[in-house]
Amino acid sequence: MSNREPGRSPPVLAAIKNAAPYLLAVLVLGWVLHKTNRHDLLTSLEHAPLGLFVFTSAVMLVLNCAADVFAMTSVFRWFGVRVVYRDLFVVRASTYLLAIVNYHVGQAAIIGYLYRVYKMPLFRATGCILFIIGINVGTLFLLASAGASNATGDLSMLRMVPVVCAVGVVVYALLLTIKPKVLASRTLFAPLFEMGIVGHIKGVLVRLPHVFVLMTWHYLSLHMFDIPVSPLTALLYLPAYFAVSSLPLGVNGIGVPQLVAVAFFAPYAHVPAGAGSMVQAQQAAVIAYSVSTAGISIVLQIVLGLIFLPRAIKLGLSTKDETPTDENSADENSNDDQLREDQK
Repeated sequence: MSNREPGRSPPVLAAIKNAAPYLLAVLVLGWVLHKTNRHDLLTSLEHAPLGLFVFTSAVMLVLNCAADVFAMTSVFRWFGVRVVYRDLFVVRASTYLLAIVNYHVGQAAIIGYLYRVYKMPLFRATGCILFIIGINVGTLFLLASAGASNATGDLSMLRMVPVVCAVGVVVYALLLTIKPKVLASRTLFAPLFEMGIVGHIKGVLVRLPHVFVLMTWHYLSLHMFDIPVSPLTALLYLPAYFAVSSLPLGVNGIGVPQLVAVAFFAPYAHVPAGAGSMVQAQQAAVIAYSVSTAGISIVLQIVLGLIFLPRAIKLGLSTKDETPTDENSADENSNDDQLREDQK
């Protein structure tokens, strides 16, 4: 008889699933670096103001976390849970460390925090986080549609993004309007239907400051690596770059995002004196920017996580995975009944 917990993947499949993004990131990054002129890459790194780059990235990471927490506290308040902003900032910053190891663990930690500290049922807490993740990714893809429509060459397939987004928005809006009972009656999906179309629009609005901070961060980084894109170009292409980075096609912005960055930004890179091929030098500059921003982001997230994790644990954070599984299903109906009573 198997001792495996209900709802859990077999250990081997779970290990493969967790390792796949890392393997893909290593393979794609290895291929990109192999195709990149190392001399041009080192030249781009030498010409960049790395001290200013690190300082700016540190400041922007803190602002990024602050904007992210603003969006999250707004959503939680809409669902009747008034999370203390200062406490959630500490918790969110600490989960950066967990998310570096495994994104799922980072999200599960926030779900567990809501469950233990604010007594939010696991399924409902998971539904709220699902709403937040969906809004985050959806906002990026909606903004990315403009830039993706201009993609050419090897990435011309990205021109389908606006079409896919349009179809997705229409289908999703219909579901929110129709509210099929098989979905709307489930605690896990209830937050999505409770928010409705207007609530999703509000969710996008409170998420925009977070996206703006990210775009500012990368806009400044591009200029530091001598890729002087205009604000309009950044507005068109950076959301598409972020959208690809948010997909499980790599790890923390490493892998496929470098290919997208080269396709979008290489034509805008200035070629330093003494460089060989202009095309190779431009590609090297973009690779230097993209890998450096991803790398410094990982390092700074680890530092920020280590700083705030002890305090977060005192506030109630746990690294234990408390996302709901089939074993929690017996409580779902009772949670639904209780929530309906609370709403009355």
